[in-house]
Amino acid sequence: MVDRRGLAATMLAGLLFGTSVPVIKLGLSFVPPNTFVTLRFLFASALIVFLLQGRGWMQRGLFRSRKIWIIGFINAFGYVLQFQGQLITSSSNAALIISTAALMIPVLSLAYVHEKMGMRKITGVLLGFIGITLLVTRGQAVNLGSSELLGDFLILGTAVTIALVFVLSKDLVEKKGGRPVTGGIILVTAMLLLPTVAFDLGASTNLAPIAVFYVVFLAVFATVGAYYFFMKGLESVSPTISSIILPIEVVVAVTLSVTIFGDPFNLYSGTGAFLIIAGIILVSSAT
Repeated sequence: MVDRRGLAATMLAGLLFGTSVPVIKLGLSFVPPNTFVTLRFLFASALIVFLLQGRGWMQRGLFRSRKIWIIGFINAFGYVLQFQGQLITSSSNAALIISTAALMIPVLSLAYVHEKMGMRKITGVLLGFIGITLLVTRGQAVNLGSSELLGDFLILGTAVTIALVFVLSKDLVEKKGGRPVTGGIILVTAMLLLPTVAFDLGASTNLAPIAVFYVVFLAVFATVGAYYFFMKGLESVSPTISSIILPIEVVVAVTLSVTIFGDPFNLYSGTGAFLIIAGIILVSSAT
């Protein structure tokens, strides 16, 4: 029997994760990308150090591990790509392309730990990547000089880094536990993002109250809060059940993006979105 509290925590985590992409798009109107992402992780780090340290979110010995710094670097690079990419592509495209990290994880797991892929996973991965092609091209000839296409490729790079972080951190999570590894990744990412702020020195920054709200929301709800409830769910539900977070996250993100920004879909991009979500469901439900 499925634990209702664990299931509710997992669904809430998916909902919170799903809000991040549209909120990032809104915040980029006020704060340049490198500064924005750095503020997000600095605030999230402060929450971990001052509020969650006593709840198992920090293990000082973890920072002596070379692997946590490699994972943190990949994570920081991925977030820089995402925030830069979201400047020039639509929020719904970003949400859908980022979600394909779930399709890349089985492929990377096959290469890295030789984890077998069943027919359901293979079908899901193929459907998802056909969906990406339809979503990005919208059934038209590709203009290589298009800024939106560049943004889509930057976001695709983010999806690769998310998958890499997931695969590379698996051993650490098994040895140290999910909470300290998550806290460690957030803290290391914040430190490695700090130098990127220098690239925004010539850009205009407007830290209006609404911009501060976006930073705080991302840090509290879409970062620390989402991970907190995800880990809480994992304590009482199986990994298979917890995989429902993936389709929930992408549906929430796309729904909010279309509602807030009016992102357009034609037959091709709509079909692509459907195939991506179908592929994620197939991969996440495979045992």
